[in-house]
Amino acid sequence: MRIVFLCTSSLDYPSPRGRWLPLARYLARAGHEPHLLMLHPTFDRLRRRRFVIEGVHCAYVGQMHVYGLPGERRHFSASELAAVSLRGALALALATVRLRPDVIHVAKPQPINGLAGVLAAQSGGALYVDCDDYEAEANRFGSAWQQRVVAWWEDQLPRMARGVSVNTRFLYNRLHRLGIPEQRLRYVPNGVDIERCEPHDARRVRALRAALGLTDNPTAVYLGAISAVAHGVHLLIDAWTLLRERMPSARLVIIGDGDDRPALMTYARMRGLQQTVIWAGRVPAEAAPVWLAVGDCSVDPVDDTPAAAARSPLKIVESMAAGVPVVTGDVGDRRDMLGCNAGLIVSPGDPHALADGIATLLSDSARRARLARGARARAERYRWDRLAEVWQTLYEISA
Repeated sequence: MRIVFLCTSSLDYPSPRGRWLPLARYLARAGHEPHLLMLHPTFDRLRRRRFVIEGVHCAYVGQMHVYGLPGERRHFSASELAAVSLRGALALALATVRLRPDVIHVAKPQPINGLAGVLAAQSGGALYVDCDDYEAEANRFGSAWQQRVVAWWEDQLPRMARGVSVNTRFLYNRLHRLGIPEQRLRYVPNGVDIERCEPHDARRVRALRAALGLTDNPTAVYLGAISAVAHGVHLLIDAWTLLRERMPSARLVIIGDGDDRPALMTYARMRGLQQTVIWAGRVPAEAAPVWLAVGDCSVDPVDDTPAAAARSPLKIVESMAAGVPVVTGDVGDRRDMLGCNAGLIVSPGDPHALADGIATLLSDSARRARLARGARARAERYRWDRLAEVWQTLYEISA
């Protein structure tokens, strides 16, 4: 079966790299022919536009709706955005039609790839949609009309599709309330390639800790997008301000990049955290397990919002696979993801509760060790090879 995924971003972003590419790899191993058609943030400067990764045919076919990688992005004006979006949609649609796919899987119900999927499906191929975020609530918009357009596609495209995959129960229930029958829905949370996350090279971890100036310092890590709105880094800084007073030797390593990084670094400096917070920047995806292992625990800071409930954090499953216990808020699927033995659940949106949870793990080595073992065991539930089996049943739905 030839399966085409339509993505509005590149492999530099978490969802294509951490969700659709791993799923496509396992579909290739199962005998399918998966294609990842993507838009790129600097398409005009891109030299390598077509390549194959473990049986997955990848191609960049046009410009993304923003220019530049997170942390250095330039947003288009309204007229530029309309033109770029239309060209991107047509490029995705034409590339799909040329492939004559059996399946067209729109990776996020957004206007650009949604339009491409609908157009391409007129020439053949069953239309499916993957919902991995609450798009109208989780993104920044330049105007109210942009948000309304995204919200319309997010609600209407699943109704046009033969089947819909989701990564959280929040999205499953939301779509069911919109009228999507349960037999057309598949719950496939974000997963992890266990083999790529363990075992750790202890020497590399020790060398990295030394390079970061971490000796005997209790250390927490955050790995993800640097965003005050969607990923709670603002909340984490507030919590670390409180924790520093109790554990002055503790260190926080923030790994990743994003548009809010300069403002959040300033925010941290204003709270006197220059010596206790290390901003590591973007690291290669293959290096993530070693960076996670630098920490005694990892943190997924979260507010109690619909956007947070709709998210299945890759940082949680990756941390569990790396044997690093997680501190996060009780929102969405997070309690079920951790279970009883993979980390601590705290009250969401509360910097005092978050600081207490982090301090609890940093100060109790025996409990950390027990939770680390539990995290590795819990990660087995989120192996991509198991989740891909559920994903494939979506394509068995009859018209």
